[in-house]
Amino acid sequence: MACSVRLRHTASSALGYFCIAIFFLLTTHIVFIYYTIIIPNALKTQNYKSFFFHLTFGQWIAMNIYFNYIMAWWSSPGLAQDYQHLASQYSVCKKCSMHKPPRTHHCRWCNLCVLKFDHHCPWLNNCVGFYNHRYFFQFCCFMAIGCFYAGTMGYREYQFAVFGEQLFSYQDSFLRPFAIINALETIDFITYFVFIAAFTTSFLLIILIYRHVRTISRGITSVERLLHKDYARQCIEHDHMFINPYDFGLLENWKRFFNVRTIGEFIRCVLLPNIYQPKGNGIIWPDCDAQTYLKSNRFASRSSMQSPSFPPEAYMYVAATYPTHKYQTPVLSRKKIQ
Repeated sequence: MACSVRLRHTASSALGYFCIAIFFLLTTHIVFIYYTIIIPNALKTQNYKSFFFHLTFGQWIAMNIYFNYIMAWWSSPGLAQDYQHLASQYSVCKKCSMHKPPRTHHCRWCNLCVLKFDHHCPWLNNCVGFYNHRYFFQFCCFMAIGCFYAGTMGYREYQFAVFGEQLFSYQDSFLRPFAIINALETIDFITYFVFIAAFTTSFLLIILIYRHVRTISRGITSVERLLHKDYARQCIEHDHMFINPYDFGLLENWKRFFNVRTIGEFIRCVLLPNIYQPKGNGIIWPDCDAQTYLKSNRFASRSSMQSPSFPPEAYMYVAATYPTHKYQTPVLSRKKIQ
């Protein structure tokens, strides 16, 4: 057992460092092409609008990509082992013997319990949790914009710099690869397909961003999204309705995620590189009873609220009673799920 854990951790670290090397190699290669070929060519051809656009927008994107990636990679996601003095009242993890506060889950790759655990990311060689989730999400957003920008405008501008015109389209990359090989030298051929890879990666990142937008909008993590489906099914079987006490509404969830309250703070803290921590400590959640996960709703009475009762199969950490003043709001209608 211990051997398999060490082997999994070693394999995860090896894969993580490989992914980190790939990221820096490809990203830095595109940045290098912009500063040595595309931007100088725009200045040489006296296309000053293109020159200033690539210089300012490209610099802004590259700066945010590198900053958020490094912060998501280097920042600790928040480890339960560092907060045991605040979590002694919670249950103990069976795998690492650490007390697990609410929303804490064990990462099988790192063999550690992580606060507000979302997932383990091999591209960061790190877990995504309470303290670096914002950096990870911002990195994905800026990386998607940067990849799309490089795969469209950079793809076209690079051909103008090399050939003086755009000779090849995206379809030619698959239909006429040998024509591209004959027209380009080895390093130019590699650069050409790096731009194609960036264009493709942008759509993959958009899919990933969409999934995280859905979970953040609901105030949950990727792990909780999967667990809540099972909890909801168990609640229905026991004639209860499952609720998420960490969902404070769409706008408030995003404000809490970014820890910003005004547009000025959003511009300064999100659109520009900024180091700051999320609100709280990942142990105690403001304005929320961490053990509140169920709200009783009898199907026979759709306009009244019964006293809360908690089936033990639904969630092991739910207490027998809890303060209901915040969550006891009548449910006027609901279809019974078969």
